[in-house]
Amino acid sequence: MGPVNSPMPLSLTPIDLGAETVALVPARALSWHRVQLPAGTLARGLFAERSAPRLRAVLEGLLEDQLLDEPAQLHFALQPDASDDAPVWVAVCHRQWLQDALTALQQAGHTPQRVVPEWAPDTAARTEGSPPAPRWVTGDADAPQLVWVDHQGVHSWPLPAHQGEAGVTQNHLHSLLPADAELLAEPAVAELAEHLLHRTARVVSPAQRLQGAAQSAWDLAQFELARRNPWLARLAVAADTVARAPQWRPARWAAIALVAVQVLGLNTFAWRAQAQLEQQRLAIRNTLTATFPDITVVVDAPLQMERAAGALRQSSGSASSRDLETLLSALGAPQAQALVGAPPTAMDFAEGELRLTGGSYSPENTAALDAILQTQGLTSAYDGDALVLKARSNTTP
Repeated sequence: MGPVNSPMPLSLTPIDLGAETVALVPARALSWHRVQLPAGTLARGLFAERSAPRLRAVLEGLLEDQLLDEPAQLHFALQPDASDDAPVWVAVCHRQWLQDALTALQQAGHTPQRVVPEWAPDTAARTEGSPPAPRWVTGDADAPQLVWVDHQGVHSWPLPAHQGEAGVTQNHLHSLLPADAELLAEPAVAELAEHLLHRTARVVSPAQRLQGAAQSAWDLAQFELARRNPWLARLAVAADTVARAPQWRPARWAAIALVAVQVLGLNTFAWRAQAQLEQQRLAIRNTLTATFPDITVVVDAPLQMERAAGALRQSSGSASSRDLETLLSALGAPQAQALVGAPPTAMDFAEGELRLTGGSYSPENTAALDAILQTQGLTSAYDGDALVLKARSNTTP
């Protein structure tokens, strides 16, 4: 794990995973170091961002002797799910180069949600007897290299560009390629890899390899490059995944079907309720026109029927609930009289409404009086210093 060399000629590679865009850092731009953090260095939850400066200072102190460049010029990133209970891997690269590369990507229309390395040490738990890490042959025909990753870090070994040079490194190749390790090669160097290593190689395109690397759990955007709201960003990525990822297509269609069924059901229910309401209105209009044939235009059937019935009672000498006699009779009942108290000093009657003033009326008795009058189709209210009585009005359904 040597010092960081200037990676200025290199650039980040944007990888579109459908749900998110990932920036891929070339292997030559990174160096890897394994350190043991002091206990209590890593803070979790709400205090993680607040403790970032102290964590960076700890990393600078631990790695100062392993780096050729000044630590202040470098960017550090810890492995996923890092813990101070065991040694952790730290990725190091030039800070300014990484910031400039991310800015260039954003100006080109790519906003990466994560920054991942092209190769990263294996941090997964391995059981005894697990097969060795696969070996990759990458690069081009003029500069092939053998690459693999394990718990000891990222390893690369240059391979001879021509088959005639194989004898120089043949002894080393046997130790670098275990018999039970899978061999993978990119198309440009697949034939050369099989001749050099005497093993059948599975051909994987560079795009497939980079797609696999982009799906890593690593995120080098830490410390000063960390997003301010990582949980919100993860939620947005998850929502975008559900909205765009092919594996979520059945769930999306199911959700659309469920919403369509709900909308259709609500519209059907509303149509049926509207139809029933219209039937009730039609029945009331028919009752009005059948009872009072002289009414030809129906505007408010309940109100017109009430007025027509009142006029009929008045013509026959019967009192209606809107007449003064009916209101005074209800107010003179023993139960109502007990709540009214002293008799009024003034009385005003107009359009079926009786207003009494000058009595000993109190708002506390209004509710009890109104409950008694409601049984007779009347209602009462306390308006200032006056008691108002009138017939209960009917509303149009």
